[in-house]
Amino acid sequence: MSTKIRDTVTKGLLAGYGGNAQSATVNRGGFDLKSSLFESEGIVYVDQWLPRDTGGGQELVRVDGEEFTRLYAGGVTSPEKLSELGITGKDIIGYLIQCIISLGAKTRLFEDCKPDQSGEWEYSYQIVEQEEEAGVRVAKEIINYKNQLVFVHYFLLADVK
Repeated sequence: MSTKIRDTVTKGLLAGYGGNAQSATVNRGGFDLKSSLFESEGIVYVDQWLPRDTGGGQELVRVDGEEFTRLYAGGVTSPEKLSELGITGKDIIGYLIQCIISLGAKTRLFEDCKPDQSGEWEYSYQIVEQEEEAGVRVAKEIINYKNQLVFVHYFLLADVK
């Protein structure tokens, strides 16, 4: 994967979470999805996801004719567990956004990422499996709160050829 694709995936994700990307609701095969679009100087980044506590989505990237996709599924743990811990799904997503913004290209891509943790929150991203020849990776992102799992996403990253 080129540096351009890596940079675009990161910029697109940050633009979407940062509110700088165009956002809309789209219907895909009968499912209402949220969709963000980021376009700039020959690059295109599209992210479409189910706007629920659990579900999934897909990011598509094109830069100079090179294409890449990242699929993800998972989400926030049960409302009962969150209630027991005294937190909300909004708290978890807020922490996730902080991690994505502060870690940038260090996470959700091709390397393990477990930053120094302090306090009650803990974030990690781990490559679970990779097939270099096919250009495919599987990864797992988790958030723990007070040593309890409260969020998990699995990712499938692939070059599009």
